[in-house]
Amino acid sequence: MGTSLCFAFWKAINRKKTLTEDLLQTDLKKCLNLVDLTFLAIGSMVGSGLYVMTGTIAHNVAGPSVIISYIIAAVASGLSAICYAEFGARIPITGSAYQFTYISIGEFWAFIIGWNVLIEHIVVGSAVAKAWSGYLDAAFGNVVQNYLLQNAPMADGGMFARYPDLIAIAVLIIITVILATGAKISSLVTTGFAGLNLLIVVIIIGTGFYLGDTNNWTDVDGGFFPYGFSGTMSGAASLIFAYAGYEAIGTATEEALNPNRDIPLSLLIGLSVVATAYVGASASLTYMIPYNMIYDLAPFPNAYIQYGWNWARYIVSIGALAAMTTAMLTSLFTVPRYFLAMSRDGLLMEIFARVNEKTKVPIFSIVTCGLVCVLFAFAFEVDALVEFVSIGQLIACTFVAICVIKLRYQPNSITRFMDTYTINENQSDASEKFPLMSHVVKTSEKDETKTQSASSLSSKSEVTLFEETGPNVDQGVGSVKAEILSSKFGFLFQPLVKFEAGEVPNYLLILATFAITVTSALGIFTQDYISSWWNIALIFIFSSIATVSILLLLVFKQDESIKTFKVPGVPFVPFLSAIINIILILKLQPMTWLRLGIWCILGLAIYFGYGYNHSAEGKRR
Repeated sequence: MGTSLCFAFWKAINRKKTLTEDLLQTDLKKCLNLVDLTFLAIGSMVGSGLYVMTGTIAHNVAGPSVIISYIIAAVASGLSAICYAEFGARIPITGSAYQFTYISIGEFWAFIIGWNVLIEHIVVGSAVAKAWSGYLDAAFGNVVQNYLLQNAPMADGGMFARYPDLIAIAVLIIITVILATGAKISSLVTTGFAGLNLLIVVIIIGTGFYLGDTNNWTDVDGGFFPYGFSGTMSGAASLIFAYAGYEAIGTATEEALNPNRDIPLSLLIGLSVVATAYVGASASLTYMIPYNMIYDLAPFPNAYIQYGWNWARYIVSIGALAAMTTAMLTSLFTVPRYFLAMSRDGLLMEIFARVNEKTKVPIFSIVTCGLVCVLFAFAFEVDALVEFVSIGQLIACTFVAICVIKLRYQPNSITRFMDTYTINENQSDASEKFPLMSHVVKTSEKDETKTQSASSLSSKSEVTLFEETGPNVDQGVGSVKAEILSSKFGFLFQPLVKFEAGEVPNYLLILATFAITVTSALGIFTQDYISSWWNIALIFIFSSIATVSILLLLVFKQDESIKTFKVPGVPFVPFLSAIINIILILKLQPMTWLRLGIWCILGLAIYFGYGYNHSAEGKRR
């Protein structure tokens, strides 16, 4: 009896989202084009990383090798971004990593991902607001800070704020009001500030290399790697959040005019521009002044002051303020849409799903997000906020990468379901009923048979995502390839025939992920025993298990029916993304894990206290 209850409970929390007609309907306004989405990505990334993190990481973690940290973080983020692009183009609904996990892995894991992305972007918004305040106040001699420290002290130091940051609170309230006016207006504001910021970045790079000295990279304590390569990797782990703009793009898919084309393109353009800006600006900063003389809160203005270029610090401060304004806008743009998606599914309170009829945005979610950001900015120091940021994004990216592999080898009805609503002769009428599908191309005569087959689904109100299959004898996706079974080595794979299609690839993926996590942990946490025979043996065993498991996936058929953008090189590219993310997760500080644990405990209380019983998927079943 107890075993049956445990199994039923496990099955319930791992229920996957059912595809329904309602899923493709939206009460949000479709108004974002390629330019809007690209600047949404650029604005989110450049502001939050360049002006908040560069000085801190260079001074305390990586030294001049912060340049390499940015490159490593860019590679990791690029691999993750293309995984987001596949899902965003294939299933254009708001919620990003949360939705992808819900559709492919299950409800409980989706809630954990969504909950952690929520805190990540709230913390980003709060941290950037405090940095915005620091830049503005520094331009006027820290008048506000000194007054409040003297007249309204709060804490003596540590993670809690020393004084109430009234400037940060005020700017967060203004950002909240802008977002509440509508997606298009906030997008126009973001585009304007992001364009100004890119111009300032060009000035920073040019003047930095004009003023700089190569001795700052070679002759200062420790040279280019003062904290060792371990410090470079730790810096990369913290800088992941600097590239988190693709999360905002994934969340904006439901409001995109042409998600099939614009989501992948905006991610590619945005990441390329931002990576160039980060590498160039961090190089110019560490080239200008020694890393141990960088001022954390306002590194670039302070660097110009040391050269007597007071006029330059004001220009850079304007760029910094513009960049951080867009970072706040995009962070606070993302969170309410996660609230909206999770509330639609019954996992959070229904009030978060309400969309204002006039502005077509989730007003209550936006206001709630703004208030929480204000609370965080009031209570915590910027360093404490920054330490907490990266882990949520890294966990989300890891799950998304795994979801890409899982769905590629799992029999599913996503493509058939989307084909049900392919726009043909009645494109305009259909797009009114299902506005999220207005980007789908007209069906060709060659696709007529497939469309007719798909149309048989249209009479149903919902479609189970994963298809029921029998023994996996060349039945399609997730089955052993016929040419493998007929080869001279076919007898080795014959035992796999008795399993259902997609079952063995799922086990292999789980095994590979577990093995590479253990391998990474051994390499990071046993460095004192790195040359010990037992450590070398364990690393070899687990890395071999991971390698063989991934290679065995090549024996099975992939889903080749995807018509929209898809990740190349599956399973290798997304698994490489997962590996990098796992390594960076393990490099984060212990306090980050502690704060994550506290946040997850609060999330679990909400899920099991409310979401589990109010789940729309649970009620449907």
